[in-house]
Amino acid sequence: MRLVYQSSTDREEITPESLDRSHLIPSLGRSKGQTLLRVDLLDSYKNFFRLKKTPFSVCPDPQFFYFSRSHAEALNHLRYGIYEGLGFTMIIGEPGTGKTVLSRYFLSKAGEDLWIAHVTDPRLSQKELLVALLQSLGASRFPEEQATQRKLNEQLYHLLLSARQDQKRVVLVLDEAQGLDFDCLEGLRLLSNLEAEGHKLIQIVLFGQPELQEKLRGKNLRQLDQRILVRYCLLPMEPEEIKPYVRHQLEVAEVDSQVEFSALAVNKIYEITRGLPRMVNVLCERAMMSAFTGNTRRIDVENVLEGWESLQGIQILEKKSL
Repeated sequence: MRLVYQSSTDREEITPESLDRSHLIPSLGRSKGQTLLRVDLLDSYKNFFRLKKTPFSVCPDPQFFYFSRSHAEALNHLRYGIYEGLGFTMIIGEPGTGKTVLSRYFLSKAGEDLWIAHVTDPRLSQKELLVALLQSLGASRFPEEQATQRKLNEQLYHLLLSARQDQKRVVLVLDEAQGLDFDCLEGLRLLSNLEAEGHKLIQIVLFGQPELQEKLRGKNLRQLDQRILVRYCLLPMEPEEIKPYVRHQLEVAEVDSQVEFSALAVNKIYEITRGLPRMVNVLCERAMMSAFTGNTRRIDVENVLEGWESLQGIQILEKKSL
């Protein structure tokens, strides 16, 4: 059975025991055995596992941050780069390795000594970056005709000096930094020039995919590349981290303690996902749905394989040695 969701206006109570042809609808044009699972089953699915929260969501939630070896090391690099005042810190990783949840976790735990500006859209010019930074720091706006780049820089400089006097570190965090163009990257380099008494007035953190590192190797960006002294490449989880990761997610979500992933299921999850947290979450959720349709709270390798069948076509990158 392939699990594909379809809307329905019927809202009758459904349990795994009551599943029949009216609930598992053959999908025309699909290969034999593929079916549509009506969306009204989802409430029953949640009740069956007694879910208070979604344990394997693909939406980054800092509450579910898991300290894998690589994620803990990345967090240490973040703190080191910022508190040592080294100017730039760069965290890169393949899609799905957990850069966003790491960023959200760091932001959620930031102390009052940090004044953080978070920019999620990398498609900015130098001036737009300045405006976004000033707005994040609570600066008043100039009238449009007065908002020249020089005036924006002056206002930012005074804000940074004020923050230093208040013993606060200003941190600019940029997500999806591989999307920054040359103009914006050059603007970041110029921002890093702002100093007082030999100390950097702003710390810049770049989160991005490996393409960011490739972009920085370009000849026209070598000045910026040389300034990024703290770098870390976020890696997928190791095989022995999958079981505690799954248990951690279930515990944070306060899932019924009877829900269990077998050792074979955990091994198969790693074999398929290669430890990419996003894909581990997706596959675990599909495996639990498969277990629900089989009226069991024990997720075994057959459920993992059935869940993977519903995800065929999703590309999972090979794990690289970096």
